[in-house]
Amino acid sequence: MIIDIHAHTTNNTLWDLHVKNARIEDLELLMEKYGLGLVVLMATYFPFKKGGLPNRELLKRIKGRPKFGMFLSLDAMNKPAEGIAEIQELIADPAVVGIKLYPGYQDFDCASEMLSPLYRAAEAYGKPVAFHTGELHHCCPKDEREKKKYKCAGKCRIDELGHLARPKAIAQAVRKFPNVNFILSHLGNPFFAEAREVMAAYPNVYTDISGQLVSGSQEDTAGYKSQIREEIKKFLELPGGIDRVMFGTDFPIQSYADSVGLI
Repeated sequence: MIIDIHAHTTNNTLWDLHVKNARIEDLELLMEKYGLGLVVLMATYFPFKKGGLPNRELLKRIKGRPKFGMFLSLDAMNKPAEGIAEIQELIADPAVVGIKLYPGYQDFDCASEMLSPLYRAAEAYGKPVAFHTGELHHCCPKDEREKKKYKCAGKCRIDELGHLARPKAIAQAVRKFPNVNFILSHLGNPFFAEAREVMAAYPNVYTDISGQLVSGSQEDTAGYKSQIREEIKKFLELPGGIDRVMFGTDFPIQSYADSVGLI
């Protein structure tokens, strides 16, 4: 079975991407085309943009669709105690594969004691915790209509928070919870070597190949894809590497064609 461990869905029309739609129905067609048996979708909370896809809404969208799973998420900046309580309630659902956190897109420290109940819940249910790692994309949309909608102006807060999404920042949480499996999403791109250092030090740390490029953009070139393949090979050389590097797309950012092509 081919499993996409990292994808997104939205009912909104998309801008500046290789597709205009990423609804559940669109994903089902792509799953059939590329022979996927399971797609794991991310709940999202983007407080700076005042958007996202909450846990209960995503759970509702995939209900009765056994070829989809999901990662719960947390808005660590707004009522985190309520969010953690919700995760503790929902994590037992069979459709829930794990938890995904967004350091950098939110202003919080992954090793904060505030998050300890979340990590303990993941440990109790044997489900992993994934982190966004690496590059942060500007939270303010490029489209002028979307800018007005989200009232984007001036400097984006995300530009100041890149240090929170570095692999070495996540390592502090890994040290505290050795019995939890952690995922450094996106190979830590562009901090590949730093991500490999963390994985070499901690055997309970994994990664995925999702989101290496914005398909259909200026970085979508044969030369860049070749560079990414070389980085993936280095990850595979780590102890247990073949079992610690997972397939993922970050769809609709990265296309299924490009993601399969990297492999």
